[in-house]
Amino acid sequence: MVYNGANKLGDFFTSRRERGAPGLQMLSVTMNKGVVTRESLDRKMETNLSDEEHLLVRKDDIVYNMMRMWQGASGLADRDGLISPAYVVVAPKKEIDSLYASYLFKSSRLIFLFGAYSYGLTSDRLRLYFNDFKRIPVNIPSLPEQRKIGKIIFTWDKAIAATEKLLFTSKNQKKALIQQLLNGKTRFLGFEEKWRDSSLSSFVEVIVSPVDKKFESDEVVVELCNYTDVYQNNYITSRIKFMRATAKEAEIKKYLLKKGDVVITKDSETPGDIAVSALVSEELNNVLCGYHLAILRPNKHLVDSEFLNFLFSMPSTRYYFFTLATGATRFGLSIGGIKKAYFSMPSLEEQKRIAQVLTTADREIEVLQQKLVCLKQEKKALMQQLLTGKRRLKVSEA
Repeated sequence: MVYNGANKLGDFFTSRRERGAPGLQMLSVTMNKGVVTRESLDRKMETNLSDEEHLLVRKDDIVYNMMRMWQGASGLADRDGLISPAYVVVAPKKEIDSLYASYLFKSSRLIFLFGAYSYGLTSDRLRLYFNDFKRIPVNIPSLPEQRKIGKIIFTWDKAIAATEKLLFTSKNQKKALIQQLLNGKTRFLGFEEKWRDSSLSSFVEVIVSPVDKKFESDEVVVELCNYTDVYQNNYITSRIKFMRATAKEAEIKKYLLKKGDVVITKDSETPGDIAVSALVSEELNNVLCGYHLAILRPNKHLVDSEFLNFLFSMPSTRYYFFTLATGATRFGLSIGGIKKAYFSMPSLEEQKRIAQVLTTADREIEVLQQKLVCLKQEKKALMQQLLTGKRRLKVSEA
């Protein structure tokens, strides 16, 4: 059966205000990961409270942050533990499946109601106390259907977690490959020639655009590649939504991006972000290099563009450019500073082999990222269908 608005959350949950017991793990509630152990958090959280002054959480309880419940800050406890008394612990009654309820609390409908039943003068002061939580009206299916819905959505959660783990591993593997291959610590069979120290200006043309983000009106319409476009992307492609601008045709020809260019940032408010790079990986029409950027246009007979882009992705390379930067009011790289840079370079053939391996790693990461996006979208659609009753499941009452 479905309860047609005749029920409230208080019909399915009670408030657990039991004192904590010594020896249990400290737990915390996060916005995206639900209930986690406090030691797993990046930030350190100190407390002067004893174990007995914390609240007891039982396995399958749901814990929520009363100040952030309207943003979805709740989670299902997978173990007994201790929680700050600033949180609210709700214990499920026998009529509700706690896994199902944990997903229900993340649905857009319930989050809206959590906000509507919270009290506070401003949004950052809103609080949802249990006495208001228990008054929220809900439509809940039968217990067997709850369990089936919970299991279906949990299956997607497991797939998402597995993909996230693979993605994390792939990114770490790529970092390790970069450290090994671009430092010459690991060499491919057949490549024994010693790497040569070469100035950057000997194998690329360094072009610093004088163009700012604003232009005087003219007949030529261009798209402008900005600092954020480079900072947020490993590759500059036509999929990026560039800023539209106008400029004088005679002044821009040299600064139009070409396939194979490596674009770097010359300066940043964060010192470690100097020389963030992105490769122009496809033909672009009338995309202009913007201010705070420099173009490295490789000599294709001496250097591989993809290898150069990977070289610039190394933290050690960014730090090296940081040492070459100057300035008081605006700390950054001049064209002279960029040209001063020296790098140890393998042969062109070895560069291409290294770039091929790292590009394959990049593609694997991109496939996993796309898969993760699809899984999250599918989960969101499932939740919308199953938790609102738009799609019903056939279950055996037995």
